[in-house]
Amino acid sequence: MKIFSVDLREALAGNPVNNILLEPRDRILVHRNPANVEPPTVYLKGEVAKPGRYPYAANMRVEDLVRVGGGLKRSADPEIADLTRFAAANAPSGTNQRMEVKLAAALSGDASEDVALRNGDVLTIRQIPQWTDLGATVKVRGEVQHPAAYGIEPGEKLSSVLRRCGGFTDQAYPYGAVLLRPQVGELQMTSQLELVQRIKTEETYLKSLPEADADQKSAKLTAIAQTETALQQLESTSPIGRVVIHMPSNIKNLDSFAKSSGDVTLQNGDELIIPKKTNYVMVGGQVYNPTAVSYTAGRSAKWYLSQAGGTTQIADKRAAFVIRADGSVLSAKNNSNFWSGDPMSAVLKPGDTIVVPEKAPKVSPRNWAPILQAAQVASSVALTVAYIHP
Repeated sequence: MKIFSVDLREALAGNPVNNILLEPRDRILVHRNPANVEPPTVYLKGEVAKPGRYPYAANMRVEDLVRVGGGLKRSADPEIADLTRFAAANAPSGTNQRMEVKLAAALSGDASEDVALRNGDVLTIRQIPQWTDLGATVKVRGEVQHPAAYGIEPGEKLSSVLRRCGGFTDQAYPYGAVLLRPQVGELQMTSQLELVQRIKTEETYLKSLPEADADQKSAKLTAIAQTETALQQLESTSPIGRVVIHMPSNIKNLDSFAKSSGDVTLQNGDELIIPKKTNYVMVGGQVYNPTAVSYTAGRSAKWYLSQAGGTTQIADKRAAFVIRADGSVLSAKNNSNFWSGDPMSAVLKPGDTIVVPEKAPKVSPRNWAPILQAAQVASSVALTVAYIHP
């Protein structure tokens, strides 16, 4: 068997080289025209009305492709575009081309800049710098002179927005300021959903444990009840996306605050809440009288616990923690640079909250108590913000 490749066009034109003599049982296979099967195309990407893949036409240029794509969007960089030209499969390696096109000149009719396109070219219209920051706003509520939604510039700091608000009122409590950020809320929601799943898995394991005697059964039922409570707390308190900021209780001069680490950079969608001055410390969890205790300067968390009647018999004293009014958390296992030691010895400030969790019974070798404590912290942090009424 022999295979011959001929040019059909030349054969039909009578060229004897291609118009070969056929013999019985010969088979003729006519291939499709590659141009019809996969017509030449060019690609338009980026900041145009209709980015996509377009048929390539003879003598097609940059201006033609941009107009076919509906023209530039407001977000387009009108000066420079990026053109990528891929080499053919049989071309030497490294012959791909990337070039900058002076877009404004090309669209204005400058033939020297209006580059002729080739099959497979990719023209990318870039976005102007900081376009995504256009229309960025921060909402300010509470004890400022002029609460409102303020437009912000890229990199604008907290102190700058506070100046534009006219500063604080006489009732403001900057130490308890709350900064909410949507992106942080999304991350917290992901973490909370993972925590919920871990608790449900732990609950399934607890239900499978044996009940050999009354004590074992009691411990098992207590552990299951704790997981149910933790799930209820998490499902009833959605993450708030709070960003911890450190502002002093009395800011006499915004210029000095602007030089501190507490002067954070704001982002689009942030919400700043400046609460009123408060004169109490919240005490909750496993204490005999969960309540708000009137603030007394210089007193420790242990003293406020005693004012709430002390801890109950099922309290886990070693796991007790403090949520500062600024959103930071003090716990015995806190690795923060701001705190180390027993949180019950910490001197508290107005607006701080003490939480004493329930002791986790030892029903199995698995160390699941930290999971429940994490749930307690997550739900308690969200609840502390609910107490603020700007």
